Amino acid sequence: MNAGAMATRMSVLTRALPSRILVVDDDELEAELIAGRLAAAGFEVTCAANGELALRLLDQQWYPLVITDWQMPVMDGIAFTEALRARGIEDTYVIMLSTRDASVDYERGYDSGVDDYLTKKVPDAELLARIHAAFNTLALRRSLREAHAALEQSVTIDADSGAFAAAELQGKLLAEIRRAERYARPLAVITVGVHARTTLEPCAAGPHGAGDSMLAPEVLRGIVQTIDAAVRAHVDWVARMAADTQAAFAVVLPEAGIAEVPAIKDRLQRMLRRYARVQHLAIEFSFGAAALERTAEAHMAAEPLDVLQVAEHCRACAGRAGAERLAAIQRSVASRFAISCRQGYVVDGDCPLKRAS
Repeated sequence: MNAGAMATRMSVLTRALPSRILVVDDDELEAELIAGRLAAAGFEVTCAANGELALRLLDQQWYPLVITDWQMPVMDGIAFTEALRARGIEDTYVIMLSTRDASVDYERGYDSGVDDYLTKKVPDAELLARIHAAFNTLALRRSLREAHAALEQSVTIDADSGAFAAAELQGKLLAEIRRAERYARPLAVITVGVHARTTLEPCAAGPHGAGDSMLAPEVLRGIVQTIDAAVRAHVDWVARMAADTQAAFAVVLPEAGIAEVPAIKDRLQRMLRRYARVQHLAIEFSFGAAALERTAEAHMAAEPLDVLQVAEHCRACAGRAGAERLAAIQRSVASRFAISCRQGYVVDGDCPLKRAS
C-alpha cells in the first residue's frame, strides 16, 4: 500500500484524529530523516531533542503519536514515557526506537508505558504499518471511552439484577454493532439462560430453590456480578433480556470473535456453577452465542435483533444434528452472524457451547 492510500485509509479509520506526530531524538540527523519520511506520508511532524523538551511540547498541544529514541541526554525515552504516563496522559501512543533487543529491556519499556517498539532502520512499509496500527488503536480506545461514558450517563439499570435494562439492550447493542462495522472489528454476544433444575438435588432445599419466575433479586444480582467478574471490566457488558418467566441475559463482547466464544463460555459456566453451588441454588445455565461475520455483503447493515435471535436459536439447540441446529444455522446464514458449530453447511460434530466444562 502506498503512502497516499495509507493516509486516506487512516483518515477514515481514525475518525479524523489529528495526524500530528512528535519525534523525540537527540541525534539531529536521525530525527530529520524520520521526520522527512513521515512528512512525505502526509503527517504533521514536530521534533524534540530530549524527553524534557517533548514534555513541554505536549503541555502546549496534544500529539496522538510519539516516536521516541531510548538513549538520550537530559531525559531518556524510558524516563520520558514514565513522566508522560504519570501525568495521566493515556491517549498518546508511544513507539520506542531502539537498537536494544534483550527481552528484559522490552519488559522495562512496556512497564513504563511504551506501546510498541521499532528499530531505527525500519523500512518505510513497516513504519507506516505500525503507525497505522497506532492510530487505529487510539481510535478504538477513544470509541470505547465514548461508548462507556454514554452508557454511564444514559443507561437505565434493571432494578432486580443490576444489569443494563432490557429496554436499553437493543439501542446499546446497535451502537456496538455499528462501531464494529465501521472499524472492521469483531463483536460477539453470548446469551445466558437461568433455569430451575428438573431433578432437584439436596441443595434445592436452600432458600432459593425456586422456579425461573421466582428468582429473588439478590440471586439475579449475584448472577450478574458473577458474569461481570468473568469478563473484561469496562469493555464487556451485561443486559437483561427478559423479566418475565425466564431470567436471561446478553453478554456483549466487543473485540471478541466466534473463535474466542467457547473459551469465554467455559469460563462463564465454571464461575456460574461455582456461584450456584456456594449459594445452594437449584439452578442451571444454558448458553448461546453469535458473532458478527465478515462477508462480501458488507453493504448490508447488521441489526441487534438479528444477533440476539441467532444467539437464542443457538441456545435452544441441543448441540447435535437436528431441527434445532438446522434452524440456528439457517438463521446464522441469513443474518450474517456466525455461530460456533457452523463451518459452511456442515452440521455434524460436537458443539463447543454444549460441552460440560
